[in-house]
Amino acid sequence: MFVSISVVCYKSKTLSNGQHPLMIQVSFKGKRKYQSLGISVHPDHWDFLKCKPKPSCTNGEYIQKILSEKILDIQKQILEYNALGKECTPRGLFASSKSVVKENTVAEFYRELILTFEEQEKTGNR
Repeated sequence: MFVSISVVCYKSKTLSNGQHPLMIQVSFKGKRKYQSLGISVHPDHWDFLKCKPKPSCTNGEYIQKILSEKILDIQKQILEYNALGKECTPRGLFASSKSVVKENTVAEFYRELILTFEEQEKTGNR
């Protein structure tokens, strides 16, 4: 199973400040999925051949760190899928990285809040 992970400066979308968003691209068996990193870069500061920030980029080291961490997270998920014998899909990789939101009623929320305040001995704040 071969999964390709790369970082793409999405040139087809230009933001209002003239920058382009950075996306993680995961390819597997001809299927591609993109996920935004929440980072944008001016095209003058991006090396399109090497798919990384140019040395002249002001936040280049920080951007490179974020890119490395995100790629490492996806690689860990791929290893977990392989260890469990599950089929790895680009959509599945991005879906599993999202946090799960627990739905509560208003009463349950306030009970949890009161318990938290009591544990922290901040009952005057409730």
